[in-house]
Amino acid sequence: MRSAKELVNDLRTSPAAWMDAAIVVAFENRFEFVAEDHPDPAGRLNRLQEQGGIPIGLAGVKPAHYTDVTFFAEVFPEYEGQAWAHRYMDTLRRIVGHQSLSRPFSRPSFKEM
Repeated sequence: MRSAKELVNDLRTSPAAWMDAAIVVAFENRFEFVAEDHPDPAGRLNRLQEQGGIPIGLAGVKPAHYTDVTFFAEVFPEYEGQAWAHRYMDTLRRIVGHQSLSRPFSRPSFKEM
C-alpha cells in the first residue's frame, strides 16, 4: 500500500477538468473523503486509516454540457483488479446519482464540514 503522501500526490494530480476532487476512503458502512483543499490531507487520511478506512480511489465532478456536473470515481491502480473496490465505487456512484436526482441544480461536494 502506498503512503498517505503518495495518495495525496495522486489527488493533487487528478485530471485537470475535475472539480472538488477527493480521495475516497471506504469503511464497512460509509464513505469519508479527503478533499483536495484540506489543510492537512495526509494527516486526515492517516487518521481515517487508523479508524479502519481504506483509501480506494479518487472522485470528483466536472462540468458537463447537458447537466450541471458529471460525477467521476476511479479506483487506485493497486485495486484495479479487486472486485470489492469496484463494488464500493459503484455504491458511491449510486448514492451520488440518487442525491443528484433528488436535488436538481445542486452538485455534490466533498468538502469536510
